[in-house]
Amino acid sequence: MGLPSNIAAAQPPALVLIGGGASMPHHRNRRLGAAARDTLRRSLPPVPRVLAWDSGDVVLRDAYLGANPSSEWHPFDGIDALQSIGGTFDLIVLEQGIDPFDEPAAVLRMLRARAHVNSVLALDLTIATSLEMLQRFVEADLTDDDAGPLAGTPLRHRSLASATKLLMDAGWMPTLADACWDEPRSDTIAQSALALAAAIGVPAATAQRHWHMQRAIVHASAPFDAAPSLAAPFEPAPEERRAANFAVVVPTTRDAQLRVNVECSPGLKEVAARVISVRRAASAADALARALEHAHEDWVLLCHQDVYFAPSFGTRLAALLDAVAPEQRPRTLIGFAGIGVNAATHGYEHAGFVIDRSSRFDNPANDAAVSIDELALVLPRESLLSIDPALGWHLWATDLCLQAICAHRFFPRIVRLPLFHNSHTDHTLPAAFHASAGMLAAKYPGFGPIHTLCGVIDGRARTAA
Repeated sequence: MGLPSNIAAAQPPALVLIGGGASMPHHRNRRLGAAARDTLRRSLPPVPRVLAWDSGDVVLRDAYLGANPSSEWHPFDGIDALQSIGGTFDLIVLEQGIDPFDEPAAVLRMLRARAHVNSVLALDLTIATSLEMLQRFVEADLTDDDAGPLAGTPLRHRSLASATKLLMDAGWMPTLADACWDEPRSDTIAQSALALAAAIGVPAATAQRHWHMQRAIVHASAPFDAAPSLAAPFEPAPEERRAANFAVVVPTTRDAQLRVNVECSPGLKEVAARVISVRRAASAADALARALEHAHEDWVLLCHQDVYFAPSFGTRLAALLDAVAPEQRPRTLIGFAGIGVNAATHGYEHAGFVIDRSSRFDNPANDAAVSIDELALVLPRESLLSIDPALGWHLWATDLCLQAICAHRFFPRIVRLPLFHNSHTDHTLPAAFHASAGMLAAKYPGFGPIHTLCGVIDGRARTAA
């Protein structure tokens, strides 16, 4: 006997919920995509020439041209189409991020060749560092549908940090322009995840920021001249590598951070720089002293374990250090981000370049530095300056600057090179910082207010963020 016709024709529901509660909508990712498209559109600057990935959806194009009718919009839907379009572009838009590309690194390098120094690359990135993804790893099942976070692009490109490295490796220096966020959770899984984050030293605010970001609207620029290493994946043959004139010294407390940042850095591999990891150091001074027993290079790059050095960093730094006359080495201190004196106004200004977490710190170089961030700096083996062990892990680089200025009558330098500070910290200053600030103020009572990237230290050791 057959089923009644009304039953046979009925379509079974996609999901039946019994007993209350809620389920993630099946098309949630597509709705997030629509919200991200609107967010991306609002972030796009008005420019004469636009190059854009052609997704087949003209909503973004029509909205942009409606607001900017004099702009030229050039679509491309593949490598061949990209190669057939000539000239440089003021804005490059990847509405679907890197998802459409089998080899995103190669495409990003090709797009870099179509950019000038003021070009903007704008892209919408899918982020998979969510609590839902953590739960799936715990459950050990990564099954996904075509619209899910594991579709298409490898998982290794679906965090903001790893996407930042991918962009920098192709010559693009990113900053987070906007984001689409998920609602915070306060259930048992969320609380357990926070306990896990605390166990590995990730602050709660940082963990929650990673977990709740669903889509990232990233703008990237190309402020550095394209280096030969950006034309293709760069891994020089051993016989082609120049011996680095600097050793890399890293006080290490987390092997995982060292491995995915410093040790993975193409900007160090290109000059075969040696990495000296110092464990259980009592202070920056202790780490450097112990490392110097194993370093034979003329210079030391002392850095945090969470710094990633992008392609061309090593060749640029090596050339810069080669230009320092031997007699000037003891009187040299080089930083990458900090505070310097403006030669024209004699006022203080931000100096240097670094991608710091999700933001681009992009400022001119400076030859009169008064403060250097400890994330990375360069000292000669034989320096007139010495790190004060009493300062511990905070403000010792600023102390080096003040030693140079007050005791030895020379200014340190801050230069512009491509590096990424991939830090987990949540932008709060610990008590140890304020203790070091008090010691620093007491060491230089006649200097006046000491300007740093973390605030101004006055004679009473107060700081203003």
